[in-house]
Amino acid sequence: MARARYRLTLALQEKIAAFIRAGGFAHVAAEAAGLPRELFTRWLTRGERADAPANYRAFARAIREAEAQARLQAELNVRKDKPLDWLKSGPGKASADNPGWGNPGKTGGTEIERTQVWSEMLHLFGRCAEQLAAYPDARAALSAWLAALPQDEK
Repeated sequence: MARARYRLTLALQEKIAAFIRAGGFAHVAAEAAGLPRELFTRWLTRGERADAPANYRAFARAIREAEAQARLQAELNVRKDKPLDWLKSGPGKASADNPGWGNPGKTGGTEIERTQVWSEMLHLFGRCAEQLAAYPDARAALSAWLAALPQDEK
């Protein structure tokens, strides 16, 4: 049995990218356009190599761009239709390395982990008090502040 031959054409690339922009997963879009998943994956991998032929590089770039456009459209739809969900869970959500408009998540951690962190903080404050020995007023202020902390924070 003869092996089917597939060619990377601009028309095929555009068809796959259009299916992706419409919301399809990349490998499903490729199969819907008539390209087997395994070959699609090979072409994409080949196009991401630095020494890839220009048409394969353009193919990989077009697929990644279509994926990003589909993702952006979904994010915009959530923002428009459910702005509170977008703020809480979407790109507007704050995280440790990316401030956003939504509330940051709870710190979590087990009771043991929280106790260990607090113990380390008290050790640090103790070291600060040692360093402030030459500055009795500052040391007294730090000690008073530590003594005034609510018991559930200690």
